[in-house]
Amino acid sequence: MADGPSGDPIIEYFRDAFLIGSGATRLYLVRHAQSLSNTGEADISTDPPLTAVGWEQARRLAQRLARQGIDLIYSSPQRRALQTAQAIAEATGLSVMVEDGLREVGMGTRGLDVRRLGVEEAREVTRRIAATMRWDAFPGSEGSRAVRRRVRATIDAIARRHPGRRIVIVTHFGVIQAYVSIVLGVRQDLLFYVFNASITSVRVKGRKRVLWRLNDVAHLDGLPTGFAGIS
Repeated sequence: MADGPSGDPIIEYFRDAFLIGSGATRLYLVRHAQSLSNTGEADISTDPPLTAVGWEQARRLAQRLARQGIDLIYSSPQRRALQTAQAIAEATGLSVMVEDGLREVGMGTRGLDVRRLGVEEAREVTRRIAATMRWDAFPGSEGSRAVRRRVRATIDAIARRHPGRRIVIVTHFGVIQAYVSIVLGVRQDLLFYVFNASITSVRVKGRKRVLWRLNDVAHLDGLPTGFAGIS
């Protein structure tokens, strides 16, 4: 007797495992385009805008997402994310909904700048980062548990609010890292370098989450994707 619509139990297993054709919510997690903090021209605490390169990244990103049939756009309240989201909104005719829970990981008064640390403290922080790959390694940070709790609650709430829809979420390096770590069920917070204006796709249905695409920058051919900063 046929097992599922295809009649092939193996195919049906993979369809279910990867939420293929299941009416799952599709999340497009987008890191903001290049900002002045990424190039070292501004401190992240000043809520910097996009660079000229960043605006071009955002334009190309928007053109690509406009072909995806997206339904909604959510954004972090921080300027570099909002500017990226607005470019997508202009290309799609959609409005941007701001969600405070999508803001970047809080790093305290000293941020990620090791120049603000003493030599010995900087060495200790570097050692802790290498050993744990968690936000707890940074002095004064929001902390790994708090970040994961905030990110999970925020993004899962968005997915529940719009079942079966295609949703762009414009956010930050740390937020995307955190959600991917949750999806994969790993303890480390820092798994990969999230490129500016990249797309990471996750499908969600009920309590199930599946990573579909990671750090996709095919639309940025010929443009820098950044490594000067990570916020």
